[in-house]
Amino acid sequence: MNNLCDYLSEFPRFRVAVLGDLMLDRYIWGNATRISPEAPVPVVEVTRSSAVPGGAANVARNLLSLGASALAVGCIGCDQDGEELRRLLEQAGADISALQVDSDRPTTVKTRVLAGNQQVVRIDSENKAELASALRQKLLQSLQQELQAGNIQALILEDYAKGVFDQEFMQAVCDCARAAGVFTTLDPHPSHLFSVQGLKLMTPNRAEAFTLAGRPFQPSRGVPLEDQELLRVGAILMDVWQPKLLLITLGAEGMVLFRRDAPRPYHIPTEARQVFDVSGAGDTVMATMTMALLAGACPEEAARIANAAAGVVVGYVGTAAIDAQTLRGRLCGQS
Repeated sequence: MNNLCDYLSEFPRFRVAVLGDLMLDRYIWGNATRISPEAPVPVVEVTRSSAVPGGAANVARNLLSLGASALAVGCIGCDQDGEELRRLLEQAGADISALQVDSDRPTTVKTRVLAGNQQVVRIDSENKAELASALRQKLLQSLQQELQAGNIQALILEDYAKGVFDQEFMQAVCDCARAAGVFTTLDPHPSHLFSVQGLKLMTPNRAEAFTLAGRPFQPSRGVPLEDQELLRVGAILMDVWQPKLLLITLGAEGMVLFRRDAPRPYHIPTEARQVFDVSGAGDTVMATMTMALLAGACPEEAARIANAAAGVVVGYVGTAAIDAQTLRGRLCGQS
């Protein structure tokens, strides 16, 4: 595994754009020692609160913590939450010059209330209506300028179905990246059956993959490479979306990588030592896999690196980003 560590030293050479639904993840931490007399729910006595970039913003945060440069492309609301998200991204080192402010919608905020390490409830504040065409055009123009200037080496699309993407817009940004010789990766949302063309990589989880393939969900059948339903779903997605690579994440069973130029998929067992919270793990997989591919790793090596990164962040409570030092320690057996 030590040779996988060599790729991490290449990460600072690259600048990656992340386009998608930017969010603010807010956490209210406390203790629950009694049940409310008003309803059968716990009473949480708040001890502290915190906030971190979420959604597409968390992917940018992961890129930065891995040592790369990141351009955040998306919209925030004209509100205090939007300003807080802007400030958090800027403090993390992201380029926020492509952020647009939408005065007609609030910043998407996911507020999680935790008692100890247990999530009690999540409260979503959002507007899922489609972005105005003028705003989409501004996002596209910002991205085109960066691509034409040669400032971006990869483009990550993060679709959480909060209004940024439709079929036409997603295809347009893919086409712009392809024209600039830049590869595009997509974390898809199961409600958007776009099947855009020109993708280097897609990273759905098992449930998302079944929905995107138009198949009724089937739970795990044991050994992933003997799971005929899973293999059928992978084949459908490779045929319809035609990505060069398809990485389906399977939670405790690891990941399965499909390659257009390989006859059989490749299974990577999970490396998670303990699981506290899976929120944001997919963001870490996307950021790490993209960076490893940029650094010259073959798809199987890149998937192993991403798998190791996911195994770290699920051991944290709350949305977390992997850092290069911790990942290096996991890959090289130093931690």
